Amino acid sequence: MERYHSLIAIVIGKRTVADSDIEVTLLTQSQGKITALAKGAKNIRSRRLGSLQLGNLSKFSVYQKNQRFWVNESTTIASFLSKSKNLAQINLMFYLLETINQLIAENQQIDNVFYLVKNAINAINSNHVHLFIQTEIDLLNQLGFGIPPEINTTFLSKNYQSTQRLIKKFTESIIEKPMESNKLFA
Repeated sequence: MERYHSLIAIVIGKRTVADSDIEVTLLTQSQGKITALAKGAKNIRSRRLGSLQLGNLSKFSVYQKNQRFWVNESTTIASFLSKSKNLAQINLMFYLLETINQLIAENQQIDNVFYLVKNAINAINSNHVHLFIQTEIDLLNQLGFGIPPEINTTFLSKNYQSTQRLIKKFTESIIEKPMESNKLFA
């Protein structure tokens, strides 16, 4: 079955395949987490490369054949790096994207996760750490993992640095390995 789709998605992962191709992991509104191949995206004439940056909210035109997605066109709606960021914001973004990649299975669609991730990115952009942490808590609950009581207690006491450390430790216990993103909260 061959189909064309128009998707709004957040780029949550990417890697170079061959010399000029990019494999992107997208968190979509309608289909959850999918992986798509953007043939020739690293070519100097490609207009897609900018919309394939991590953390970007983009509109994608994809072609699906045999459970595989191919990116035909992409347009940036909102770019995470459109304004200058400090190192803490960039680290939070990589941490968030790694968390989402680890906790959501391929082709898994879970209600409201797209919007929670979008809210978390907006919180990082506006430098609202408390909103980011609240969204992380909501995200873990939405994914069905629940939250240990000590996380809620430290969050309610507005001890955000300790709360973030506890959330990171809890997430690592779920995925059963240390996070590979920069160790901002070590």
